[in-house]
Amino acid sequence: MNPDQTVSFYQERKNGFETQLNSKTKKINLVSSIRIATALFFLLSVYLSFSNTSFLYAVFATIVVFAVLVQHHSRLFRERVHLENLLKINTWEVQALHGDATCFMSGSEFIDPHHPYTHDLDIFGEGSLFQAINRSNTIHGKKEMAQQLSAPLNSAEDIKLYQDAIRELASRTDFRQHFQAAGLEIKEEARDQEQLLAWLRVPPILYNRPFFRIFLIAFPAITVGCLIAAFFVSMIKPVMILLALSQWAFLGFYLKRVNVFHEYISRKKTILEKYAHILHFLQNEEFTSSLLQDISAKAHEADVKIKSLASLVSSFNARLNAMTNLVVNSFLLYDLQCVYRLERWKYANAGSLKTWLDVVTKGEVLGSLATFSFNHPAFTYPSIHTALAIDGIAVGHPLIPGDECVPNDVLLDGDQSVLIITGANMAGKSTFLRAIGVNLVLALSGAVVCAKSFHCPIIAMRSGMRTADSLKDHESYFYAELNRLKTIMDELKNDKPLLILLDEILKGTNSTDKQLGSIALVKQLLQHPCLALIATHDLVLGALEKEFPAQLRNFCFEATIENDQLSFDYKLKPGLAQTMNATYLMKKMGIIPSESSPE
Repeated sequence: MNPDQTVSFYQERKNGFETQLNSKTKKINLVSSIRIATALFFLLSVYLSFSNTSFLYAVFATIVVFAVLVQHHSRLFRERVHLENLLKINTWEVQALHGDATCFMSGSEFIDPHHPYTHDLDIFGEGSLFQAINRSNTIHGKKEMAQQLSAPLNSAEDIKLYQDAIRELASRTDFRQHFQAAGLEIKEEARDQEQLLAWLRVPPILYNRPFFRIFLIAFPAITVGCLIAAFFVSMIKPVMILLALSQWAFLGFYLKRVNVFHEYISRKKTILEKYAHILHFLQNEEFTSSLLQDISAKAHEADVKIKSLASLVSSFNARLNAMTNLVVNSFLLYDLQCVYRLERWKYANAGSLKTWLDVVTKGEVLGSLATFSFNHPAFTYPSIHTALAIDGIAVGHPLIPGDECVPNDVLLDGDQSVLIITGANMAGKSTFLRAIGVNLVLALSGAVVCAKSFHCPIIAMRSGMRTADSLKDHESYFYAELNRLKTIMDELKNDKPLLILLDEILKGTNSTDKQLGSIALVKQLLQHPCLALIATHDLVLGALEKEFPAQLRNFCFEATIENDQLSFDYKLKPGLAQTMNATYLMKKMGIIPSESSPE
């Protein structure tokens, strides 16, 4: 499937969901009309029953019909919301494939200028890799996606498991979109999940006392028995009333703690139901990859248990109705029954709840990476090896549209561990460095990469491309850059293999000092286990190739000026750049005169 076919695919789905949505809306309107008619018929039946008791049958029948219609309307409304979300998803995908990804979250909250590489590589923020990949909707799903793009997976085995799962999910668009649409229904508060997990650690009010196991059955049973008996033996009525008052008196000892318990857990009912809805889609699917099978098995258990918890909380919320509260707490100790059942659920499942919630998180991350794979059919799955080498053929930047992206080959290994990249302004040096860095981030996340082939190890990456000064820390740009370089060298001295991306280092000092410092730094890099790409305008660094021919190579991006027109081919070539364009551009823009002025 080429990019145009991918757009057409999403457009067809969009059109299909629009048709389904219109049909669903008509059904909802029809059911609403029938409900109104049923309600009017109910009122008429009640009126007529005063003169003809036969209409009482119609009254009861109408109540049943109305209850069924309410449930049916509620189900249709939920289905409409789901269809609306599916429509949004496909509309957004079409927009993104046309170059407008602003409909997706940018991940700007994860921007960290001090991170070893994410800030330099535009991993987060508007137009970022995160915005292109992430389809997670839960708070923890987004955090996990950000974490996966900020640190590599632990092993080649983990990456292979992810690749297998992503391959399988990439072919299941229908499942992915239903799962994503269910996630869009979640309206989480920032601390919802943390508070729910904190509830698991709260000491029980009732469950740890064996007395309540018997008391909560026996006392309500006796009270209800007296209630029934009171209809036949009038002498039992005072006993029944005394027992009912005793239930309220007993409840009074715990009422304050019960109210706090209810206020805390009742706010989580909706979020629990939404998580259960997501898990329902996940556990219904049959998978072949081991990672997805494991997730699906956990989802099956989680779906049942979390639905059970949501149902218990819903039952507890019945106490909010004053009349219901009066009846059930007079005869059933209802509040304490609900607390006991919730605490029993907590005791049985406390150790598993976080695992179940993490299933949703993991599913969202895998779904996001699978959608990215589906949207880029020309991308490939990388090969992870143990050698200190990166070998890529036709490597491009994944965020540049395919018809604009100019791919290049790259080889970094023991024979050429450092590449010096020279070239004119705007010729493609920085983009090339970012292309290598971003593809390594993708490869070590289990994702597809923008290349025909890509072989790399699990290696830490460090960059110095967009170092920023800090007024808060009283740190100048130059000092911030030195700190970044010192951190890199400290890690290398501890024999930690690194991929290092440096763009125009030591910009904050004069030319001579910059050249001397840059040369000394490159010589230091050659003494340690690392792979390095260094983009620079300083052609003097190119002389190092003669001094270290076995380890260092010169490559360049050339500019062409013909007929007073500047052009670039963005192709990486061996050797040093021969054409620079700063003076040409200044003349072209009128910053300096195009011809020397007479004195």
